[in-house]
Amino acid sequence: MGRTTFGIVSLAALDLRRRPDHRSELRSQLLMGEVVTQRALGPKGRWWEVRNAADGYVGWVRAWGLIAVSRREGESWRRRAKARVIRSFAEVREGQGQGALVTPLFWNGRVIPGVRRGANRNVRLPDGREGWVQADALRPEGARRSKVSPKALADRIKSLLGTPYLWGGRTALGLDCSGFTQQVLAEHRVRLPRDAEQQFRASRPVRAETKLRLGDLAFFAAKGRPPSHVGLALGGDYYAHAQGSVRISSLDPDNPLYEKPLAEQFVGYRRPPGSG
Repeated sequence: MGRTTFGIVSLAALDLRRRPDHRSELRSQLLMGEVVTQRALGPKGRWWEVRNAADGYVGWVRAWGLIAVSRREGESWRRRAKARVIRSFAEVREGQGQGALVTPLFWNGRVIPGVRRGANRNVRLPDGREGWVQADALRPEGARRSKVSPKALADRIKSLLGTPYLWGGRTALGLDCSGFTQQVLAEHRVRLPRDAEQQFRASRPVRAETKLRLGDLAFFAAKGRPPSHVGLALGGDYYAHAQGSVRISSLDPDNPLYEKPLAEQFVGYRRPPGSG
């Protein structure tokens, strides 16, 4: 086996597919600044099979969306890329609030923050390009883990309502159910695996006598099958989830937001790892 290589995602969103083919199933999406392990080079050097360091997910991406780096360079990038995108969508431009578009940025993408001038901040991208983005589109991330804020979680969920469902989606342009839960909690540095079944195994049951927290996970499974759907508990039998679009539903049969097919598959609440 050859030497392990690494890559940094240099596009706002990079599709991760099951096979090295644009017609293959979209398994997930990688975000600007995420670091991957490059496992195998595909046909004609156009595709890489990669493993995302953030959640361990494996799939194929186009080589054009990665910057090849050494392990040391990848670790250096992760240390320096401390600015997380907190808007659904932001634009990096050549000038301060003006000029040609350098790249869009999606929620939870990462860049290296530079100097701030007025309402704008200079940022550096994985491929070395620089530009300016509105400073309030970014949030610096310190070394210490921040507490999960119920208000911030509620505000984020509210901002995503109506986002269309996209199988494999991890951006505010389209989310699947586990992409929704993963990305909402990622803002609070709660790391979740990619799929609903994986998130179920990684979390722990919430006992009946334990009070639910905003951000606990609600799981759903067909009889005799592992969980295939997940949402975020909101309290009072409400949960937010991505099915058709990001929306709020209820487990209470007397509530107009009750969804019987899902409610009949409800298997319980679980608490994400690292959420307290």
